[in-house]
Amino acid sequence: MRIEPTRVLVQQAEIGQPKATEKVVGSFAEALQGLLREVERSDAHASELKRRLLTGEPVELHEVLIATEKAHLAFQTLLAVRNKLLEAYQELTRMPL
Repeated sequence: MRIEPTRVLVQQAEIGQPKATEKVVGSFAEALQGLLREVERSDAHASELKRRLLTGEPVELHEVLIATEKAHLAFQTLLAVRNKLLEAYQELTRMPL
């Protein structure tokens, strides 16, 4: 049985797994993309209900209002996240090296 130096084993383990920062950045990016998709879906659904209401198709008015408000809240949430990210970035750029 051949005995490998510990350094070689650690390097092999590091090659096979992404670093912790890569995991965090990846999951954060996925979360932001999910939020963007949810905002787009909400807006598309609200727009479709508005279109159906305006063309005279059978749709309940309260459904249109609820979908519109959900789309508005999703967009407001997206703006709040964007503003917090911008504030955090600006705070980091003001830090001395």
